[in-house]
Amino acid sequence: MPDKPLDVLLINPPWTKKGGNIWKSVASVMPPQGIAVIAAVLEDAGLRVRILDTHAMKVAMEDLKDWLQAYYKEPPRFIGLTGSTMNIQYSYGTAEICRELYPNAKIVLGGVHASEKPQEAISEPFVDFVIRGEGEFSFQQLAAGKPLADIRGLTYKENGRVIHNEANELIKDLDVLPMAAYHLLPMDRYFPAVGSYKNLPAVSMVTSRGCPGKCTFCYQPFGSLIRQRSPKKIFDEVQHLIKTYGVKEICFYDDNFTTLKPRIREFCKMILDSKLEFTWSCFSRVDWADLELLKLMKKAGLRQVMYGIESGDQQILDTIRKQTTLEKIRTANKWTKEAGIEVRAAFIFGNPGETEETMKKTIDFAIELDPDVAIFNVVIPNPGTQMYDWAVKNGVLKTEDWEQYDLTKPVMTLANVSGEKVQEYYRLAYRKFYMRPSYVLKRLLKIRYMADVRSLLAGFKGILNVVTTH
Repeated sequence: MPDKPLDVLLINPPWTKKGGNIWKSVASVMPPQGIAVIAAVLEDAGLRVRILDTHAMKVAMEDLKDWLQAYYKEPPRFIGLTGSTMNIQYSYGTAEICRELYPNAKIVLGGVHASEKPQEAISEPFVDFVIRGEGEFSFQQLAAGKPLADIRGLTYKENGRVIHNEANELIKDLDVLPMAAYHLLPMDRYFPAVGSYKNLPAVSMVTSRGCPGKCTFCYQPFGSLIRQRSPKKIFDEVQHLIKTYGVKEICFYDDNFTTLKPRIREFCKMILDSKLEFTWSCFSRVDWADLELLKLMKKAGLRQVMYGIESGDQQILDTIRKQTTLEKIRTANKWTKEAGIEVRAAFIFGNPGETEETMKKTIDFAIELDPDVAIFNVVIPNPGTQMYDWAVKNGVLKTEDWEQYDLTKPVMTLANVSGEKVQEYYRLAYRKFYMRPSYVLKRLLKIRYMADVRSLLAGFKGILNVVTTH
């Protein structure tokens, strides 16, 4: 029996994948960085914390109660839950189970959906508090007993009224945050999505917050101001992951890892000087591509870059405020391949203004670019995005049943194309891109290890799941 009672149990709730979504077969299971950093902040304040990552432990919703009763018998003072729009119903369901098992615990909900829809979240009968925005220090203050009225970013109920405290300030210096509490996670159970890694063990890291992009479909929980951890902090965490957990590959999940080039150059220099052996991948924007920097990153172990291409039609790109051109996309794709780095490209169907012709252009453009991995989704107007506001204002939002927001079906009524037709092109894109003989041959020729075979088979299974689902 531990000397100190359990202060906080943080739960990454179950998320049952939907049929037809390719991620059912090829989804990643990566460390929940948000709650892991919160856990570290709480521990630094002297609190005792545990984490249950149901994704990593493969705990289905129907098994959650039994799992908690078996492995988490000690009642916590606080339970922290997170959730996106896509899986928020599972967060609410988890709150209900926790209330039954731990009737005296205070249940706290955070994450992007609760931050944007706090009134909805606090109206759930089993939710006691909602923390909006960056919640590390708000949660710490709540668990430490600070008066509720003095905690910024907090939403709570008092005498039948809902109170929304003043919003949190953004954490300007991310170096004040401790390293994620990896020691509380099952680090041997994480792996990236099929096609996005070569070496295991592989985990994710986040080194910045904020994105200056204006994409209408993208929710920016951390605002537009870019705040970044220093190269030294990033390198120290990488070194810790390699030496402590034997990590061989790291996926940097920043919205745009390459925003500030001097930071990336310094980080790459640290890797090269240290002679650390690991591979890595990152997300970037095509308009920030730089051939010289790409070559340096490749030398420092970069294996793959993920670009959000979105559409093969310039008018659609302009409509969704992508702030780029087809020619810039072609150039970034060319430079990345020239540097010897794999390209992973994401495309979306069902944007405002979409037609059959624009969707055909997107498929043709994907085939022209011929990235190593292509991801096709149906656009989702999540709450907090410009696209959501546009859909509500124009009366074209079909539903606010959040379980339908699964990236495989339209939830907006479009003027020029039916939802059924959007889904048809979504499936067609996978079929036309991945079932080309030239692509299949290229992938077969790249096979070097048994892991490559497993990845190829899993990817093929995922594609079949999409193209055969109606």
